[in-house]
Amino acid sequence: MGRRYPSLIFLGCVVAGIVVSDVVRPATWVFLVLAVAAITAATASGARRQTARAVTFFGVCLLALSGVRYGQRVYEFGPNHVSQVIENGGRYRVYGRVTDWPDFGSAYTNFTIDIDSLVGASTRAVRGRLLLRVSDTTTALQRGDRVEFTSRIYHVAHVKGVGQFDYSRYLNLRGVTAVAYVTTLLDVRVDRSNVYSLFTMTDRLRDVILSSMRRNLSPAASALAAGFLIGETRNIPPDIYEFFRDSGTLHLLAVSGSNVALLVLFFVVILQPLGLSRRGRSAALLAVVGMFALLSYGEPSVVRASVMAALVIIVQLLERRYDLNNIIALTALCILLYDPSQLFDVSFQLSFTAAWGLIFIVPRIHRRFPRSHGRIWYRWLVLPVTVSVVAQICSAPLIAFYFQRTPLISPLANLLIVPLVSLAVMGVLVMLIADLVLPLLGYLVGSLLAKLIGLITTLLAWFGGKGTPIIENAGVSPTVVIMAYVGVVLVAASLNNRRWRRWLVLSALGALNLVLVLSGLGIGRSPMGNEATSFAVPGGVATVIRKGGDDVADLIVVGLRQKDYDLSERILRPDLHHLGITRLRHLIVVDADHGAIDDLHRLADEMGVEEILVHPDIIRRFTDRERHDQTSKARATAIGRQGDSLIFPALFARGSAVILRWPGQTLVFQRRFKPTEPNADPVSVTYIVAEPWYGTYGDLSSRLARGHRLICSRIAQQEVDYDLAERTEVSTAARMVVDLSRTGRFRIRLPSLP
Repeated sequence: MGRRYPSLIFLGCVVAGIVVSDVVRPATWVFLVLAVAAITAATASGARRQTARAVTFFGVCLLALSGVRYGQRVYEFGPNHVSQVIENGGRYRVYGRVTDWPDFGSAYTNFTIDIDSLVGASTRAVRGRLLLRVSDTTTALQRGDRVEFTSRIYHVAHVKGVGQFDYSRYLNLRGVTAVAYVTTLLDVRVDRSNVYSLFTMTDRLRDVILSSMRRNLSPAASALAAGFLIGETRNIPPDIYEFFRDSGTLHLLAVSGSNVALLVLFFVVILQPLGLSRRGRSAALLAVVGMFALLSYGEPSVVRASVMAALVIIVQLLERRYDLNNIIALTALCILLYDPSQLFDVSFQLSFTAAWGLIFIVPRIHRRFPRSHGRIWYRWLVLPVTVSVVAQICSAPLIAFYFQRTPLISPLANLLIVPLVSLAVMGVLVMLIADLVLPLLGYLVGSLLAKLIGLITTLLAWFGGKGTPIIENAGVSPTVVIMAYVGVVLVAASLNNRRWRRWLVLSALGALNLVLVLSGLGIGRSPMGNEATSFAVPGGVATVIRKGGDDVADLIVVGLRQKDYDLSERILRPDLHHLGITRLRHLIVVDADHGAIDDLHRLADEMGVEEILVHPDIIRRFTDRERHDQTSKARATAIGRQGDSLIFPALFARGSAVILRWPGQTLVFQRRFKPTEPNADPVSVTYIVAEPWYGTYGDLSSRLARGHRLICSRIAQQEVDYDLAERTEVSTAARMVVDLSRTGRFRIRLPSLP
């Protein structure tokens, strides 16, 4: 196997080095010593013509070097790193360079800054990355720009929510260990990058492409065209984005190998009449692939596909035979040696899992029907269906693990929509060339392309609309994912081999008996206590109260704000399903806009709510709505002093707050933060507040009693200077405050009732 698939062997060594470095986290000098010893042994073995031993030592060297690279990027930073020199919450003047394209949110923009110096009590050279969050959506900063700004800098909060996604680890894997916040880019001084730099030219070319799409297509069609071609998805309407997700075709908005293959095919046809030599044509195609990777924001799936395409072009130029397993393994090897943290990226895992699944399984199925290879029905129906189903099977375990949902109709949806999207990508390229030659011709092509995109949208609405069969799961363990892939490999290998079929039967029987034994012993089931899980919603915070791992819960909403989309479908139900909640017993509303009441009633009907409990101050909003529309099943009643709910013994309104009380613990839900008297409540009090907190850490330290905590949707501190004593208060208060915009979901353990 080593002679036939050397790239696979070396890739295994690199992956092992990254995993060991991530799990054990030894000092990087240990890996360096091992790398030097291994390369010395490999050189000596090569000089003695001991090929097998030399290759083995070279693999160990790659293992050690990947461990060094990962350690330096993720956990061993050195004394001059930003994570080592800043005081959490301290105010600094930052000098650095933007190293990535903007990352847009609903009401903010993130920029990754490579720091070169900080000015605090003194000026010092610093290395490392910082995430700059601007409270607005803007493209005024671009990759390569040098920046200077003054702000408080915070360490990345290592607090994980209930879901699988750990935002702090995600930032850490990207080399980001600190966060700063500014209200507007007017607070940032910008030194523009060279107008002739590669990144600046890429931005201009991207703007030209997007402008051409907007001129020749409707807003919705141009947004979809940009998503299909370069992965620009921020302007796609929310309902259409939901259709992609629920139909299992969301991958079509992530630029991948099919896009790169279509691009190469298109330019092969374009370059054909120019009479270029083989080298000239290969050089042109390599330039096109590289520019396309930059236009697509350097997303991992694009980089993977571009590197693979570049390797294939180079191998064909050298007139060498190649094996796709080696090409894929070499691609992964190059990416991981450059950025080892990509191993833990969802896109990276999905891309290579699907690619290897197709290469490993489809040929084995193809060999089972040798007499049908030349038949039209086989080439245009059976083979595409096989590819679609295999890709879905290979990606399903990871999709279930990361996204907790598996669309059942996805293979059929992909079979019909993927060819149309591929045709649309070619149509977009034709439209861009036509618009460049003659604008009127571009408009004509655009009108035809709009019809095709309209057909795709119609199919998406059909496959991804309401009633689409989707398996929702609250969580899949890594062991289940590994067992699923072992089963897929065994099934594929047994198609043409009797020995593998025996292994498949024995493995299935062994796994089944092991599961039965563990289940009987109760191993693997971790008891879950009562808990409250808070997460941000538009305008406020929602909190789920449930007993253990039950799928029935109570939901408390404070500060919900109306949006131009369905809050129930877009925000609330997906978050509840992500937590494994299938039904709500009570919907408790502390505060909500008039416009959001329809969304809450819709949620109540869809989740089987028995009773809507509303703060007395806003009960009129609900009764007025119910008077005009009596279709809702659940009716709203004002909160009095109530108990005997799902798990909390006391629920009552006091002033503008709603309070849930257990023995020794109290949750206080408010629109604006107003602490109660320390002696009026038990020791452990958690305030869950809708509006962003605009106070200072020092001020909060004096307002929160010991043992109390504040959970808010966002922290927006006032910019004031602190002396050393006040900074001590900042550090203390930071542990008492949870900013949901940073931590995502936050879980609170609750007492169990007798």
